[in-house]
Amino acid sequence: MLLGVIQEARPTARGSAQMTQGRPAPTRTMRNHTDSLLAVAFFKDGRRVVTASHDKTLRICDMQRGSLVGGPFEGHKDYVRSVAVSPDDRRIASSGDDKAIIIWDVESKQMIFDPLEKHTGWVLSVCYSPDGKRLASGSHDKTVVIWDAETGSVLATLDRHNNSVWSVAFSPDGLKLASGSADHSIRIWRSDNAELLLEIDAHQHWVRSVVWSPDGQQLVSASFDKTVKFWSSHNGDQIGQPCISHTYHSLAISSDGSFIATASDDKTLRMWCTKTHKLIGQVLEHAAWVRCVAISPNGELLVSGDGEGKVLLCPIKSILDQHNAEEEILEDGEVRQQRLQFSETQLHSYESNGEFHSSRGSPSNHSSEIDEAFGIDDEHSLFDILTIPATLRNGSITDILHSAEELLTQKIDADDNDYESYANRSVVRARHAEWENALQDAAKSIAIQPSLLGYISKGIALCGNGQLWDAMEAFDLAFIFYNHNPIIVDLLLLVKAVSLFNANRHEEAMRRVQDLATAYQRPHKFPCSVINSYLRAQLAIIYFENGQYNEAADQFTASITGLFLHTTLLEPRLKIFTVVRRYGAVEGTPD
Repeated sequence: MLLGVIQEARPTARGSAQMTQGRPAPTRTMRNHTDSLLAVAFFKDGRRVVTASHDKTLRICDMQRGSLVGGPFEGHKDYVRSVAVSPDDRRIASSGDDKAIIIWDVESKQMIFDPLEKHTGWVLSVCYSPDGKRLASGSHDKTVVIWDAETGSVLATLDRHNNSVWSVAFSPDGLKLASGSADHSIRIWRSDNAELLLEIDAHQHWVRSVVWSPDGQQLVSASFDKTVKFWSSHNGDQIGQPCISHTYHSLAISSDGSFIATASDDKTLRMWCTKTHKLIGQVLEHAAWVRCVAISPNGELLVSGDGEGKVLLCPIKSILDQHNAEEEILEDGEVRQQRLQFSETQLHSYESNGEFHSSRGSPSNHSSEIDEAFGIDDEHSLFDILTIPATLRNGSITDILHSAEELLTQKIDADDNDYESYANRSVVRARHAEWENALQDAAKSIAIQPSLLGYISKGIALCGNGQLWDAMEAFDLAFIFYNHNPIIVDLLLLVKAVSLFNANRHEEAMRRVQDLATAYQRPHKFPCSVINSYLRAQLAIIYFENGQYNEAADQFTASITGLFLHTTLLEPRLKIFTVVRRYGAVEGTPD
């Protein structure tokens, strides 16, 4: 069944678009400014971002379209170091080395009123309160000022820091204000009366950035001492171990509080899990130093600005999905291992129910030969590991496809948490080329219970949608469930090879199968022979359709030579490799 589904995902020369042969570029890049970028912020729509630069201007760009849609906003007389978007998306506040704060109207691109001038040093940070009525600013003059955002009047001046204030942030409820300073401390203030509530001796170097968790229970700070630390906002106690890596210039937290992103002079971006404080995915690289980073409201995009005036947009949903899946697996690893293991009782139950019988309904005469060929020590095979219901295993492919979806849907209707049935239905729907429905079922299965077949079915569905490398990641996640079973490893390696072949990476796919056959530790190379013959048969079809008849004949002959004993291929436990469309679909042979 699975091999047939993967074959369906192969783009044809006459039809659907080809899959990308190499990993797609992870980012979209725009040159927004003529000098270094120092600040970036998302609008609530998740499409637009506003950027600020050494070139003294602000600009708005639509990252999905890759085009400028606003600016330049000109009014600052020196570097612009910080920007903030009002909660209603109608205004932007900016500050810089000219010691001024400017509030802009987004639509008209004009100043709302004259620049706000209270600070006596560079204004390093600005932020809006959650209701948009107040504005806070932190300065090189060691003070924090709270402003009336509607009138521009000063509401309070907070002057207890001993060095530059690099970062200010209102709490989610707007009742508190946090400030991070070059004096190595974080201070928490009441925002209505400027009372100092808490002082945290936080770092060994400047506190460069401070953010609140969405629930207001924690603060997260980034420092030039190469650490990110997590703090209780109630008593200032440090929570867990710090994230240790590069010299942090900018810090952002996702709207759900599940991860943070950091930017650094070492030309990299990093994402960290707020639960484990561990790195998420790979380090993301810029061509120049990075001073600013922001996360989209839906948590699926990362935007950053670098020293060359470029804005980079990076989709991160797949990275986060993979991380979350791995974390869930690690948390419940023992439980999942028990569910995946086949006990001796279960195996005997399968035998007594006739699930190991051949397609003719009687016990297979060559079952022991197959077990020996696979090197199987127990009594279950590849097909059984994938938990395909026994009622679907017998009969022709046409019969299976006719009844499978109905049966599985009935099981799902009876138990909406039946993750195995969702995964199996995903495979059936993929065999019908219903790729979107197949992907939805696979995702549902994994959401309920990550499993071997869940990730395999997701990989197959992604192949059908033309997302080859996302599919490879899904297959890689499936390896987590191999449970020290070499048969599963063989299966996944061969499935990945077929996927590459169907993405027109023919030579690489054939090489992988041949390498696996060479490295095979069991006495016989039966699975590799089947897949090798399958791929050669497909090559023969491709050559034939392109008019390369001699090459087609060579590949077809090689494919026939590689197969043996057709009755062996009808063994139910091997249908995973042999039930394919077009493969062996000669006239008079059931497809």
